[in-house]
Amino acid sequence: MAMMCFIVPLLLAMLAEADEECLEMDVRMLQHSAFVSIETQLASESEAARKSLENCGHLIQDACDPNANAPCSNNCRIHTHGHDCYRPVPEVMAEHPGEDGFCYFNYTGFWVDPLGDNPDYVQSASHAILAIRGSYYEGFKKGPLITFNFEGKAITTYMDAMHYSYDDLYGYSLGYLQGQGLEPSLLQNNTEWISVSKAKCDQIQNTYKFQNEELVLADWLDYNQVIATKVACSAKLQPYLMSKSVLAAARYKSIDDCDPVTARDFAKHHYIKCLLGYPNSAADAAYLLARACLLEMGTHIGHFSECPYSPDVDF
Repeated sequence: MAMMCFIVPLLLAMLAEADEECLEMDVRMLQHSAFVSIETQLASESEAARKSLENCGHLIQDACDPNANAPCSNNCRIHTHGHDCYRPVPEVMAEHPGEDGFCYFNYTGFWVDPLGDNPDYVQSASHAILAIRGSYYEGFKKGPLITFNFEGKAITTYMDAMHYSYDDLYGYSLGYLQGQGLEPSLLQNNTEWISVSKAKCDQIQNTYKFQNEELVLADWLDYNQVIATKVACSAKLQPYLMSKSVLAAARYKSIDDCDPVTARDFAKHHYIKCLLGYPNSAADAAYLLARACLLEMGTHIGHFSECPYSPDVDF
């Protein structure tokens, strides 16, 4: 796909403009193939997979809610615990001490997937990398090179799959990339890694002081697509197939008239995973740490063999 841009004959005087057109074409094709792949993958998941652990919450029908703002992104209306989706997560979890929030709200969104007891974070990170990239992975450093303008800094990455733009910047913002102070060897001890996650969660809340009314699960599920749109803004990319409600919430009018994503956006997204159980926020952090690293004096995000640690996955 990326090779298409190199076989187009260009006049030297038009090189800069053509490069921009090639980048846009590569990204649009990547977005389209990813969207089709995600819809197919989610549609094929069985009811058994959505009831992945005994006694967890689950959907009350086989299909995801078609009214969600993206495929399988908000199933609260058809979930056994859907009534609690519209209450602050701290209040709900206070009524269920010791319960796993990902189990309680299992599959309210496609990423709300319970881990089970005693998670192996090395294994869970590798599984997440393979599951999320699906069939639309371009290959190592085969995707378009994009540049984020984030919190006053320019950061580059190769967008080898559509979710790379979101997850690379998300990991960077939280400080969970290799090269930002955490050793991947910590993943081998789940108790220690959960403690690392708890410390990060405490740091986030001490910094942003989120109020209960900001921490409603249904809002969190819907806002995921808003964050994705704001990430696109940060990289001067056009979001693909976003609903009018998402574009409005993200205040996206064009690549030159939109709100970029903020560190606060990413922090709140992660913090709700903290509230749903530190093992869950630890799994999120493990995935982010295993897949990417910060290089070139903090200006480029690398992946896999570019990093000190690379998970046991093909790339």
